[in-house]
Amino acid sequence: MQHEWMIRVLEDLQTYARMHGLASLAEHLDQARLLALTEIASLAVQATGQPDEGEP
Repeated sequence: MQHEWMIRVLEDLQTYARMHGLASLAEHLDQARLLALTEIASLAVQATGQPDEGEP
């Protein structure tokens, strides 16, 4: 996946937030990660007309 690095960064930030008691921030980062996955999948569908392999 071309944008996998961005998902990993969001996951790392979310982990950091949880470890340091930033529960609200962690939840928002999870929502941002899900939004990013959705948009990435949408780009793949627009480009090829079919979902990209490995996308949710």
